[in-house]
Amino acid sequence: MSSIRPIIWHPDGRRVLRYGEGWPALELREGQKVAEALEVAWGLEVWTLHDGGLSVGQHGQPHLQAVSDGVPEGMFWQEIEIPPLQNARPWHLPGWPVQAQDLISRTLKAHSLSQLGDLQVISTNDLDFVLWTETTAGSAFFKISDSPREAAVTGFLSGTLPELLPPVLSADPASNSLLTLSGGELLDGMDDLCAWTGALQRLAQFQHQADADALAALGCLPFPLLEMAERVDSLLAEADTLRAWGLEEDCQVTLTGARPAIRAAFRELATLNLPDLPAHGDAHPRNALSGERGPVWFDWAETASAAHPFMDVGWFLAFTFHPARAGLPVRTANLDLENQLTAAYLSSLGCPDAAPLLSRAVPLALFHRAVVYDSRFRSWKGTIPGWRPNFVPYYLRLAARELARLRP
Repeated sequence: MSSIRPIIWHPDGRRVLRYGEGWPALELREGQKVAEALEVAWGLEVWTLHDGGLSVGQHGQPHLQAVSDGVPEGMFWQEIEIPPLQNARPWHLPGWPVQAQDLISRTLKAHSLSQLGDLQVISTNDLDFVLWTETTAGSAFFKISDSPREAAVTGFLSGTLPELLPPVLSADPASNSLLTLSGGELLDGMDDLCAWTGALQRLAQFQHQADADALAALGCLPFPLLEMAERVDSLLAEADTLRAWGLEEDCQVTLTGARPAIRAAFRELATLNLPDLPAHGDAHPRNALSGERGPVWFDWAETASAAHPFMDVGWFLAFTFHPARAGLPVRTANLDLENQLTAAYLSSLGCPDAAPLLSRAVPLALFHRAVVYDSRFRSWKGTIPGWRPNFVPYYLRLAARELARLRP
């Protein structure tokens, strides 16, 4: 149990909740979300604007906004000056709930749809904000990002390859926002092998059919295979950079010793002579759904205009077969799952005999991701002083675990 003193904004976005001469204290159980604790302790329904970094182990002051003007006993609303949140995104600021509701209401009205329940915040961080609501057409998901790229790519693909996505009601790069209807159940909760193989077949369809030049014009970067091989080797040689990312010394030693094998694996993959193709960029089973449209993909925030196609599916396999996911329904129901998924994907891609190379590409895909994230987040500044997303060491640790795939 810990005690925090959150800043809770009135619905008008001007006043804040006070107790005596300071902030009210709230007791928080380990792992409990601030919004949940407020409702239990004080009967306050709130939106989380910013959790103060609690979800990533930091100890800042959370910012929330009440959805009604009710006051817990002994407290009161007061208009005082609050220092601005450093590098705040629009969804971190008071008044955001009203703005989000307005965007959603206007979009639903344009499609002759109605909202049936309250908006429910799913997640909020420095990169994006996601909420859910029920509508007359089923569940809908609203997302706003710190970049216009996901909205731009989603809008483009919904017009050119609509069968690959859930129904898109709005994709607006001007506001960096998306509103989509549900595409079904998350893939990782399903035991239906056909849903899994179908998702990989759809991924191969995207890689073959998406317009690389159009994606590049939308801001999607290219990551050519041999260039990425050099960037991976360079990153693994930068001991100070790896240390700054918090990578453990023994992992650094392992990766440094594996550099010759990693370079050889990239060269071997290049001999397959597959062209660099459009890439989803974060193709794992929690970014895929299966429903009325069959398998569909979402979260196009990291789409690349060109990359080796095994970089997508290598990450998909690494995610699926991580030891922590041994209990996935599809894994317990299909003991030969990796071979079945590999065969379905490679057949759709047009290289059915490349299974050994795909297996060896799994760690390469993880190194690829580490390099992409290092480029994006090495000098990144967010709302939590001294903190940045730790994707780089995460993927390097995963890659170290998968190095066994490179052994002869």
